[in-house]
Amino acid sequence: MKKLILVLIAAVTLWSCQNKTEYTLTGEVYPPVDGEIVLYEFEKGNPVQVEATPLVDGKFTFKGEVNIPQLNLLRIEGQDNYTAQVFVEPGKIDMTIYPDSFEANVITGSKSHDVFQVYMDEIIRFTEGEQELQNRFRAAQMSGDEEEIDLIRLEYEAMIDNTQLYARNFIKQNSKSPVAAYVYLMNFYQEATYEELDSMLTVFEPIKESDFVLAIKERADALKVSSLGAEAPDFTLNDADGNPVSLSSLKGKYVLIDFWASWCQPCMVELPNLIAQYNMYNNQGFEIMGVSLDRDRNAWVRTMDENNMTWPNVWDMEGAEPGQVATMYGVTGIPHMILLDTEGKIIAKNIRGSELENKLAEIFN
Repeated sequence: MKKLILVLIAAVTLWSCQNKTEYTLTGEVYPPVDGEIVLYEFEKGNPVQVEATPLVDGKFTFKGEVNIPQLNLLRIEGQDNYTAQVFVEPGKIDMTIYPDSFEANVITGSKSHDVFQVYMDEIIRFTEGEQELQNRFRAAQMSGDEEEIDLIRLEYEAMIDNTQLYARNFIKQNSKSPVAAYVYLMNFYQEATYEELDSMLTVFEPIKESDFVLAIKERADALKVSSLGAEAPDFTLNDADGNPVSLSSLKGKYVLIDFWASWCQPCMVELPNLIAQYNMYNNQGFEIMGVSLDRDRNAWVRTMDENNMTWPNVWDMEGAEPGQVATMYGVTGIPHMILLDTEGKIIAKNIRGSELENKLAEIFN
């Protein structure tokens, strides 16, 4: 008998543990529509379709398991835009969805979503303020009121600063919630250095299994190989004549790796400065390794010829893995420039314009 009781206790405990991860997401679309509604979850920061279910008189139900609160998106089949977003966690969650008014959706039963809604309410307030400034700006432009235009620009910059400050404070106050990791991804992830990402991984240690934290870790790992003081990863790509050129072949010189493309306007704006610096310091041991991200090979070659770009230039967009070197170096936008010393170690990143001029003058003069 005692054995039977222990078995029953174990069974109840097992059932209880299993249900701690289960969720039921029920909802109603208003006004009611038929068709299908699709559920998406995030993988490495990108939405991926996981399930679709019929809409019956506008009502639907999704069931599943989740170990840690996660953000899901919903979209009514046939519509271009997402219909709703919800932080799903174990338990029963109810939704009322208004397809024509994303902000009007009502979600109950998810504490994580309650936290997210606090953030979204503040962002909506900022958005409304931004719209008001845009209206004032258009009116000032039409009337030619330069004083008002300058004032609006200052107010807009202050608003952006306040938005970023609010986001950082929100993240700090909610660091144990995956919502905070999502807010960090949306606001700071793209421009963050390896050092900042690494520090955020410490902040998010309690929720390290969240997909958003895993995305931050993946980005940090990618940037670590190209962080200041690290030896630049070697690579070999073909030049315009099809000859392989390796980064390591330039060791012994100060090398500027320049990720660029002919379609990139800021790259073209920076080009005269690169030419001037190359002409000034090349005979003293300065070299440029251009890495083109042009998808159009002819545009790449034509731009080099027209601008007399005589330094080594290779193409990163051919082969089975286009952009593989840019990915290895954590490039998310161009121009992206990395300066190496004579031993191939990274001594400066995202350096251009007067900053590049000053750094080369410091090295060679």
